[in-house]
Amino acid sequence: MTANERKQFISLPLKFVFSEEGASAMFRQNIQIKRLKMGDQTEHYGVFLEKITSDFIQRMIMMDYISKIEVSGVEPVESRGEILELSKLIVLSILYRNFAEITQEKILASNPVKKWNYSNPSMVIDEKTQFKEGMLQSLMERNTEEINKIQQELIDPIDKSIEEDADLQEDEKKQRKELLREFISASYPITWFVLLKFLNTPDFLPLLRIIRHCLVEALKKINLAEYSSLMLMELAANIANLNIQKEAKQLYKAKHVDVKIVIQDPKLRLPVIESLRKKNSLLTFSWKLGGANLAIGSKGRFQIVLYDQDIHFVATRESVAQSKNADAKRFNLSEFYKKLFNSGNDLDLGIFYLSFLDEACSNMGIKFESMVNQSQFSGAGQTITTLTFSI
Repeated sequence: MTANERKQFISLPLKFVFSEEGASAMFRQNIQIKRLKMGDQTEHYGVFLEKITSDFIQRMIMMDYISKIEVSGVEPVESRGEILELSKLIVLSILYRNFAEITQEKILASNPVKKWNYSNPSMVIDEKTQFKEGMLQSLMERNTEEINKIQQELIDPIDKSIEEDADLQEDEKKQRKELLREFISASYPITWFVLLKFLNTPDFLPLLRIIRHCLVEALKKINLAEYSSLMLMELAANIANLNIQKEAKQLYKAKHVDVKIVIQDPKLRLPVIESLRKKNSLLTFSWKLGGANLAIGSKGRFQIVLYDQDIHFVATRESVAQSKNADAKRFNLSEFYKKLFNSGNDLDLGIFYLSFLDEACSNMGIKFESMVNQSQFSGAGQTITTLTFSI
């Protein structure tokens, strides 16, 4: 999903939890933040918005201002397009930020910069270097022509490689070229500062090769946005349909309506969804982007989480109720599907999606893990499905 493909607005009930840097920035701008109850029953400071621009979300993620984004109170079939759009936007923004971080890290650790720092101990260039406010932005504006030429030098060989790739369709080639430019645009100002400093010197080409390599590696991972979002929607639709069937048994009990028909009939389905909404039993979608809310140890990792307020594993319900631990039972996602869905049910297609995502991530050099936790908070059962990605 490129900038041209993005919707201008995302219209969903969104909760944004800020990182420390983000909270400080909101405070400086006099934006009031509130205490929000999240899908895992914890409370964090952030804002609640029902309509927001896609560019704003991407910019906030790129600046590392957001640690968690959640959507609750929506039905995945009704809101499929918006949730897919949001998820792809979030994952692509994470990929852009990861590229910018890796590029900056490699540039600052490069031999040209090391030599400069050794020869100029009073003007060291590293991640701690302090620049006057607005200096880097002003530098880039004054050197727009040079930056455009550098960008073209970076792009040309990769564009040619994309154009010559016989495995790509024309629309795929176009999309990759557009994404290539978005990755470059995501580069941090200090990266451009270093490139401009070494422009027209023998050390410039080695720096260019470093960034070009980072671009090639980043492009290998772009399908993660599409694949992970489709996996999320497959999971959500399957679990939501089971919830609807269960609620329909109660709602249409006296009318002897076949609950499977409810899934297909919008007139029968709508009252069931409204009943689940009143009970606060619709799914919660969560994207954990980092900080204390992620707690999995390193950069380049994020999680996509589904919170379901009703545990479906009847056989383990009693053990969950008796457990004092938050996580009473844990399954990998494959086990989850096998236990959750009856053999022969077409919902077993989820296992195929899971296998495909696992193989695709392996091919992209991305570590993928899935887990389903059964938890209990204040007597209420909850199933938590977590997809963890290390990029």
